[in-house]
Amino acid sequence: MLRKRTLARDNGNILIMSVIIMALLVATGMGYMRWSSDERWDSEYELATVQAYFLAQTGLIEQGLLYLRTRSPTDLPQGTVFLPPKTVTGVGSYLNATVRRVTELGSGDVFQRTDTYDLFCTGRTEFMNHQLGSRGYGTKMRVERTAKMRARLRSFANYMYLTNFEATKYNEIIWFWTYDSLWGRTHSNDFIGLKYSPHFYGPISTSKDKFLYNSPSGIYFKYPPIFNAPPVMFPTTAKTLRAGAQEWIDSRDGRMMTRLRMKGDGGIEVHQYPLGTTPKDSLIKVINPLGYGGIFVDGQCEVEGVVSGNMSIGSSGDMWLIDNIRYDGANIYNGWFVESEMQHMLGLISEQNIIIRCTVENGKSEDDINDGWRGGSRPQMIDKHSIIIDAGMVALGESFTFQYQNDDWAPGYEYVGPTPDERGIIHLKGAVTQTRRGYVHRSNHVGTGYGKDYHYDFRFDERPPPFYLEALDDKGHGLFDIVTWSELPPKK
Repeated sequence: MLRKRTLARDNGNILIMSVIIMALLVATGMGYMRWSSDERWDSEYELATVQAYFLAQTGLIEQGLLYLRTRSPTDLPQGTVFLPPKTVTGVGSYLNATVRRVTELGSGDVFQRTDTYDLFCTGRTEFMNHQLGSRGYGTKMRVERTAKMRARLRSFANYMYLTNFEATKYNEIIWFWTYDSLWGRTHSNDFIGLKYSPHFYGPISTSKDKFLYNSPSGIYFKYPPIFNAPPVMFPTTAKTLRAGAQEWIDSRDGRMMTRLRMKGDGGIEVHQYPLGTTPKDSLIKVINPLGYGGIFVDGQCEVEGVVSGNMSIGSSGDMWLIDNIRYDGANIYNGWFVESEMQHMLGLISEQNIIIRCTVENGKSEDDINDGWRGGSRPQMIDKHSIIIDAGMVALGESFTFQYQNDDWAPGYEYVGPTPDERGIIHLKGAVTQTRRGYVHRSNHVGTGYGKDYHYDFRFDERPPPFYLEALDDKGHGLFDIVTWSELPPKK
C-alpha cells in the first residue's frame, strides 16, 4: 500500500511539474515572439528613421540648395521662401522645404551678413506595425525627421590669394620665390609657378593638374596641394559696390585724379587735381568714418592713410596705393593686429589695376645708389621703405602690381631706379584677388620691387568687407558654401 501511495504521489508531482514546464515553455515562446516582434519593430523603426533623415537631406539639396545656387546675388530672398514637396517612389517623401535668410548674426554693421541662409526640410516615411499587443497592429506608422543646413554665399574674401591667370599677357611666368610667404588660402585657375623656396602656410590649390617648377629648393607646403580644383569665375565690374556705395565721386570724364586720404577718426579727406599734374592740396570734401558703407570713384584714385570704420573703396579706373594703408590700432611697422580685437575693415576694389606707386614712402630711392632697405637704420623707417596694406584687394581689369619696374627698354620710360632697386616688403594683412597676376618683384637691376609677407585676415572668412564681390559661376549664379549641417531633435 505504501508503495502504491508513493507512486501516486510521484505521478502527481510529475503532472504538476509537466504543467509548470509547459507553462514556462509557452511563456518563453510568447516572450520570444514578443521580443522578436519588438526587435522587428525597432529594426523597421530605425530603418525608417534613417530613410526619413536622408529624405530630408535630399530635400535640402534638391530644393533648398538648388534654389540658392540658381540665383544671382541680387535675386536672393530677403525673407523666407517655402518650396514644394516631393514624393520619392518606394521610399517616402520630403516636405516643408524652407529657405530663410539669417538676420540674427548682427545689428546692421560689419557683423551683419545678408548672404547667409538657413535651409530646413522634413523627410517622411512609413512602415507596417507588426508589434504584438499594440493597438496599432497591422497599420502604417509614420516617421519624420528634419534636417537643417546653413549656407553662405561665397565671396572673393574667402581666398587670401586668388587669380584667374598666373602668366602675364606676354605669357611670362611670374614665380613664387624665396622671399614669398603666404599665410592663407591660395588658389589660381591657372598653372602656379614655384621657384627656389617659397613658403605656403595655408591651403594651396589650382584648377590645373600640376605646378610649374624652376630650380626648386626647399618649397614648403603646410597642407598637401590640391590639383584640378573647380575654377572661380571673375566678373568685369564691381556691381555690388556700385549699387551700394553711399558716396559716389565723379572724375569729370576721367580728367581728374581723386586722392582719398584716410585720417582715422578724423574721417576721409577727398582731394582732386587734374590728371597728369603734380598733386596739390585740393580738398573738396571730408567724409565721416563709415560704420558700414562704400565709396566709389568713377575714374582713377589714390589711397593712403589710417582706416577707421568698415567700408569698401572702389574705382572704375586704376587705383594707386601711395603710402601705408593701416587699420587704426594696428602695428605701425608691419600692419599686424589681433583679429578678435580689431573692429575696422577695408576693401579696395578696382575695375582696372591696383598699383603701388613709386614714392619715397613706398621705398623709392632718394640716392643714386639704393643700398637696399635692409641694413643700417632703414628697416626701422617704415615711412621710407615697404608698404603696409590692411585690406582685402580686388583688381578686376588686370593686376595688383607696382609702378616703374626698371624695364629700361620701354620707350619714353619716366623713371629708372638704382641697382639694386629693392623697395622693401609688402606687408599684407587681408587678401588679394586679381584677374591676371601682376609683378611685385622683378630681376631687373639685380632686383626691383618687393618681397611678399602675405597674411590672411581670417575675419574675411566669416564676413567680408562691405559690398565685396561674390564668387559666381559662368551663368552669374552665386556659389554657396555649406557652413553647418545637422538634424533637429524629433518632435515628441
